[in-house]
Amino acid sequence: MDKKYWTMERLDRLYKDWDPKVLTDLKAKIAKSNWRLGYHIQTETGLLNDPNGFSYFNNQWHLFFQAFPYGGVHGLKSWTHMVSDDLVNWENTNKPMVPDRYYDRHGCYSGSAINVDDKLFLMYTGNVFEDDDEYRRHPYQDGAWMDKDNNIEKLSEPLIDNAPAAITGHFRDPQILKHGDYYYAILGAQNIDNEGEILTYRSKHVDKGWEFYKVMDLGHDNLGYMAECPNLGFVDGKVVLIFCPQGADDTKFSYDNVHPNAYITADDFDWENMKLINPSAMHQVDEGFDFYATQLFNAPDGRLLESAWIGLPDTKYLSDNEGWEGALTMVRELHIKDGRLIQTPVKENDSLIGEKDNVENGMQLDKQSLIKFDVEDGKDNEMLINSDDSYLKLSFDKDSHKLNLTRKNIGEDAESRNVLLGSSRLQDCAIYFDNTVFEIYINDGQRTMTGTFFHDGKHLNLKFNNLDNVSVNKLSNIGINA
Repeated sequence: MDKKYWTMERLDRLYKDWDPKVLTDLKAKIAKSNWRLGYHIQTETGLLNDPNGFSYFNNQWHLFFQAFPYGGVHGLKSWTHMVSDDLVNWENTNKPMVPDRYYDRHGCYSGSAINVDDKLFLMYTGNVFEDDDEYRRHPYQDGAWMDKDNNIEKLSEPLIDNAPAAITGHFRDPQILKHGDYYYAILGAQNIDNEGEILTYRSKHVDKGWEFYKVMDLGHDNLGYMAECPNLGFVDGKVVLIFCPQGADDTKFSYDNVHPNAYITADDFDWENMKLINPSAMHQVDEGFDFYATQLFNAPDGRLLESAWIGLPDTKYLSDNEGWEGALTMVRELHIKDGRLIQTPVKENDSLIGEKDNVENGMQLDKQSLIKFDVEDGKDNEMLINSDDSYLKLSFDKDSHKLNLTRKNIGEDAESRNVLLGSSRLQDCAIYFDNTVFEIYINDGQRTMTGTFFHDGKHLNLKFNNLDNVSVNKLSNIGINA
């Protein structure tokens, strides 16, 4: 469907007003795609973006994500609700949270969830554009209760009606946390000087009485013009803040994507003053092509878990023309070592690993594969996945200690991302390949590179040079279609 089809009326149309035949036809079209995924969460139809509401409730893992089911465009957003017993096999509850009232009439935007007694409480941004001459954005911070049957009941009134006076209409993405006697909400914002800020609210009652508390002190002022999706996590006796500083100064914080996903670690967090204690430098969470809107969850088993959108705002993807876009990363476990994040797939993902292939240079690669290798010291190294008009090439320069990832999608120009390993050398890599998305874990997760890869849909070949202990395992195609 071209741009002319996607009028404002269609983009903002309530779900109940769509002809069911639109979804039926879209499903049939997408079923013919050569680019669908095997073990990453993807939509059955339409667009997927930010993960939301990551939680553990009623003996199951819960993960929501923003979605627009009627096409590969950013239309009226709802929350699709997924559940899992093992963080790997996810099922759609078919009980989404959709925009259906004044306070979220232009979309249910990002938010989070927290267990309260025998229910799950959801806090999210209701996106509203006022019907005035300026069509002003007015975000509401809304709430909802979910019971053990996954039925969602929204509160009749917003939790937070208005942003503080010095904040623009960009005020969203609450993360809700409990500390001591208070519930805290951490929100991304833009001030009237067009600078990003992270604001905090608190209340003794999760469903009422929310009041502005303080601006969070990160120890950094390079938050661009908007700080989206702030998330605070705790692990290994340390703290990590992850957020998306749109428009951050790239001379002070290096990144290549249209918008970065950043993190800062700290020794502790001062809840009274909302301050990171001894904060680190700002780093990229992931250094690949497509990674955004990370959501953290301090799980009851003590792990700090992460899910992120394999995609970017303000970006077109080749699958858009097929009527779908986006995926979520495998769930990752996070640790902090020497002030840096370590990210690895949760151990439950080992259940996907199947038989080993016989490894030969130039071999045909299954569309769901795990590729692992070590590197030969003192040599330049290279790995290539290619088809007729597309390739994904990972190479390491021993002199500069630079890891280069080059991607050429079918019909498009090649583009690259680089990781400078500094004094470290490249020791090992694990590449989780899933047809048109990949996740690369470098040196046991010290660095990661995630992205999309749209190939010609035919056979894929694997080639390598100066690599040791190359192994290739088939991964299960479990077909998670939300």
